[in-house]
Amino acid sequence: MTSIQFASLNANGLNTPEKRSSLLRLLWSKNVQVAFIQETHFRKDAMPSLKSPRYPNTYHSCFSGSKSRGVSILIARSGPWEFLDARTDDNGRFLFLKGRLAGQLYTLANVYLPNTKQLRALTGILSRLDDFAEGVLLVGWDLNVALDPVLDVSRGTSHLAYSYLRGIKQLLNSHQLIDTWRILNHEVKDFTFYVRDSYSR
Repeated sequence: MTSIQFASLNANGLNTPEKRSSLLRLLWSKNVQVAFIQETHFRKDAMPSLKSPRYPNTYHSCFSGSKSRGVSILIARSGPWEFLDARTDDNGRFLFLKGRLAGQLYTLANVYLPNTKQLRALTGILSRLDDFAEGVLLVGWDLNVALDPVLDVSRGTSHLAYSYLRGIKQLLNSHQLIDTWRILNHEVKDFTFYVRDSYSR
C-alpha cells in the first residue's frame, strides 16, 4: 500500500485569506495528502475558497446559521483521488467522503463535536457513519473531550465525570475506532489547546 500522510487540525476559523494561505502552505510543507480541518467557520451561503493547485479536491460541511462550526477535507493533487460519494451535515458537524485514494477504497470522515452532550452527538454521527462507510475508515476529529485526563490535561483532571468519559471510550471501541496518536505516543503529554490556565489535547 502507498504511504499516505494524514493530518487533523482545528483551525479556529479560516475566514481571512492570510489564514487560509498559511494553512495550505503548512499542509504542503508537511507533505500532507489528506487534511481533516475542524472549525472552518465558513457560512454555507458565503463560503470562501479553500482550494489551491496543490489541494484541488476540497469538500466542506458548513452551518448556515452563522460563521461557526464547519469541517473540511482537503486532498492533495498527489493522491490520486477518485470521488465516489459524500454525506454532509446541515449543522456543520460532520463530513463523510468515499473514494479511491491511490487505488485503495477509503471512507474519510471529519467530525467536530459540540462542547456539551458530546456522547449523544457522537452516537448519532457514528450511527450514520456505519451506514455509509466502506473500505479503510479514517476519522479526523475534534471531540471537545480529553479522553484520558491524566495524560491529556495539564491539571490531570476533567470537568466531565469519569463514567461519562468511559461511555465515550466504550462507544469508540464498539466502532473499532482508536486514537492513533495516543497509540504511537503512549505516555507523552503534548497539548493542543489552552483555556483558563489549563492545557489539554
